[in-house]
Amino acid sequence: MINFIVLGKCKRVTSAVLQAIRSFTDAKCIVIGGPETAVLRWSALCEQQITVDLNGTDDDRFVDAVNGIVKTHPHVILIPVDCDGVRLAHRVRDRLMLPVTPMPDKDALDMFDNKWTFHQFCMRNGLSVPDTRFISSKSELDHDAIAAELGSPFVVKPLDLAGSTGVQIVHSKAELEQSILHNDAYNYGALIAQQYIDGEDIDVSFLALGGRMAAIAVQQVHGARIVFCSNPELEAMAEDMCRASEYHGVMHVDARIDAKTGKVYLIESNPRFWASLTASVWCGLNFVAQGIIPAPSTSGIRRLNSGTAYTRFPLLRPGCWQQLVSDAGARGRLLRAMALDPVMLGGFLKDLPAVGWRFVAERAARLVAGMRRASASDAFAKDVAPVDRRA
Repeated sequence: MINFIVLGKCKRVTSAVLQAIRSFTDAKCIVIGGPETAVLRWSALCEQQITVDLNGTDDDRFVDAVNGIVKTHPHVILIPVDCDGVRLAHRVRDRLMLPVTPMPDKDALDMFDNKWTFHQFCMRNGLSVPDTRFISSKSELDHDAIAAELGSPFVVKPLDLAGSTGVQIVHSKAELEQSILHNDAYNYGALIAQQYIDGEDIDVSFLALGGRMAAIAVQQVHGARIVFCSNPELEAMAEDMCRASEYHGVMHVDARIDAKTGKVYLIESNPRFWASLTASVWCGLNFVAQGIIPAPSTSGIRRLNSGTAYTRFPLLRPGCWQQLVSDAGARGRLLRAMALDPVMLGGFLKDLPAVGWRFVAERAARLVAGMRRASASDAFAKDVAPVDRRA
C-alpha cells in the first residue's frame, strides 16, 4: 500500500525525508519531483518515481497522477519537501483529493524564501539581523560605499538561492571586481550586501502549526558532528517568528553567534525541510513524523536540546555497524536506510576516493599538529629545566 507521496525538486532534501520516513515506518512512498530526483526510482525507499516540471507546465499532469494514486490508495498523504514542491501544491491544492502535511501559505513562503523580504520581516518585528542593503544588480555594487556602511569584509548573496550558491565574502575592492563584477558566471539578478558577523554558525529548525511552535531543535556543526544544544535567545526569536507570521509548517533558519558579544543574529530562512534532517531524527526528534501525526496542543513544545549525530557515511563508522545490523528501533532503521539503500550506497562508492583522500589529509594534519605540539613542549621543558648549581 502506498502511504506517502513525497514531492520535491531537490534530491538531497527528498532523500533525507525518505530516510526520516523509513526510520519510523515501513510505509511505501512514491516520489514526484524534478529530473534530479529521477535516480530515486532505484531507491529501496521509493516504490516509484514520477518526473514532472515543478514550475507550472506539468500542473495538470501532476494532478492527474496524484488523484490516480488516490483512487487505488485512498489513505495516501502528500508531503511537499521543498519550496518548489510547496508552490506546486498551493497552485493545485483545490484540485487534489488527499490531505497535505503542514506547509506555509503562499505569502509566508515567498517572504521567508527571499533574503531581503526575510530581513525586512525581522526588522519589523524587532528580531536581530545583520545590517543589510538591497542591490538591484551587481553593477550597483560599490565597494567603498558598502564597506563604509556595513564594514569590511561584507557578504554578497543572491536573494533566493540555497546551498550557499552565489554567496561571496568580500574582503577588498579587487576581490569584488574579480569574483563578482568582472565574473560573467556571477549573474544572479538582484542581490543583498550584508554585514559580516565574525563568529560561529548556529541553526534552528522547527515545526509550527498555525503560528504555534510545536517542535524545535538548535544545532551546530563541529567537523563531522552535528551537535544539538540549547540557546534560549535563538529559540525565543524562532517562536517570535512563528507568532508574527502565523507560520504553518517546517523551517530551518541559519544564524550566527557574534564572537565578541555572544549576540545571535538571524542570517536567512529556509521555509522547507533541510538536508541535515536525519541528524535530529537520530537524536530523537523526527520532524517528518511530527508533521504527519502532530502532538496534541496540550503536550507543549517538543525540544531537542542535546545529542550528537555524525555526518560521515555509516559504513565509515565501525562503532555503529552492530547497531546497523541488529537494532530494530528508529536508529537501526535509519542507519539501514542511509547505508544499505542502493542509491545512497552508489553515491558513497562514487565519492569514496575523494572521501578517502579527505580522511588521509585530516589524519595527516592531526599528526603534524601533534608533532608540533610535542616539539614545542620539548623546547619549553629545556628552557625551564632546573640548573645544577653544584657544577
